[in-house]
Amino acid sequence: MTTPAQTPTDRSSNPERTVYPLSGMTAAVERMLDERAGGRLFWVRAEISQRSFSGKHCYLDLVEEEGGRRLAQLRGTIWGSRLAIIRKELGAEFDEVLNPGREIVFSAHMSFHAVYGFSLNIQSIDLDVLLGEMERRRKETFEALQREGAIGRNGRLSLEAVPQRIVLIGSPGTAGHTDFLAHLRNNPYGYALDVGCLDAPVQGVQAVGPLVAALHEAGRAALRTPVDAVVLVRGGGAKLDLDVFNDLTLCRTIAAMEVPVITGIGHETDATLVDFVAHTHCKTPTAVADWLIERIAAFESDLGREGRAVAAECRAQLSEQSGWLQGMEALLAERPLSFLRLQRGALYSGANGVVRRTREAMSDARSELVRVGAEWKAGVAGLSPKWRTALEEVEGGIQREAMRQLVQQEERMTAMRSTLELLGPGATLKRGFSITRVEGKAIRELNALKPGMEVETELESGTFLSEVKEVRSTPTPRQED
Repeated sequence: MTTPAQTPTDRSSNPERTVYPLSGMTAAVERMLDERAGGRLFWVRAEISQRSFSGKHCYLDLVEEEGGRRLAQLRGTIWGSRLAIIRKELGAEFDEVLNPGREIVFSAHMSFHAVYGFSLNIQSIDLDVLLGEMERRRKETFEALQREGAIGRNGRLSLEAVPQRIVLIGSPGTAGHTDFLAHLRNNPYGYALDVGCLDAPVQGVQAVGPLVAALHEAGRAALRTPVDAVVLVRGGGAKLDLDVFNDLTLCRTIAAMEVPVITGIGHETDATLVDFVAHTHCKTPTAVADWLIERIAAFESDLGREGRAVAAECRAQLSEQSGWLQGMEALLAERPLSFLRLQRGALYSGANGVVRRTREAMSDARSELVRVGAEWKAGVAGLSPKWRTALEEVEGGIQREAMRQLVQQEERMTAMRSTLELLGPGATLKRGFSITRVEGKAIRELNALKPGMEVETELESGTFLSEVKEVRSTPTPRQED
């Protein structure tokens, strides 16, 4: 039986032709779809090409593509009542699951509307399938990076002790981007780093291209001006939110960088593949800022410790030599002149040795200062003005103290030499005394002379020879009772 919708609208021109109204056709399609699939639930895999919201409802453009060719396209609808349920089921993953470019697996009813045409009324989305697929791709990507030797390649690059010039890649206004800059700027040491920013999205599969482009730009920038490190940051989020950082192309780009790359992606519990190929991995964006600041602070601390060690070594060496000098001064004051005359050679030798050892110690100290100074000059530009001034004062103070001590030691050497000269034979002869020798040995005791001996007498003006005729001792004065 023919329904009204199927009643022909025109038979006059051609009795054999039946013309149906459009509504009749749509009604027929709706009836067939209801008969064949009415109430049935189908599981479908498709990619989201576009997404929009209207009121409480969500509308998706679903596609299937292969080799760049589109095989199918349908509209997907999530009505408000189901949207609330799906949002609750997906939780933090909701936004990323429904992002354009994401492939989803969902259950849906087939629907046909006379005006809006065919669509799929989505009832649920299988998150486990998405997460399982993501983990499978992640494992395959990691294995590929291992085979290619990409893991650890960037980590072998040398990073400056004081990283001053940073290129930051991230999305301005996001929590991770803002936290990193604020933490770096408000550090307790007052360090001022030069940070250049390259903007790139950090969420969704569509972010891969811009992130790779930003890394290439950072590499080109490093060829023009020095760049100490590239920093890639993103705040925390759901697992699917961070999936972009598991992309093979992105990981390969980081591994091939000629500049150290430091990552701070997500929360402390998050781990992405870019962390494995980066030079240094920190848990969060703020952790990256802390790591940079503490690295500079450690350099400052090491430099100060080196300076103090050099100063202590100088003081120890000078103290040692000063002790020797004090001992010689005490010896000059306590020992009789005759003994000192016997020891004048050793005294001269010791005094010269003190000067030599002191100069050697000072030379070693200066060499150490040059070494430390070279490190200082390489990194001091990134230090705060307060610390730069302090380090310059330490270096200058060590040099001034070392020179003061050396001058003091040389003055004492000069005084000792003068004393020894006064004790020497030349000074004795100048005072009108003479020196008598037998066979070149000075006579100090009368009993060493015998009548008939030939002796040599030295005066300031020359020497003469004589023969001993008689030896007379000087009587010892009697002591009164």
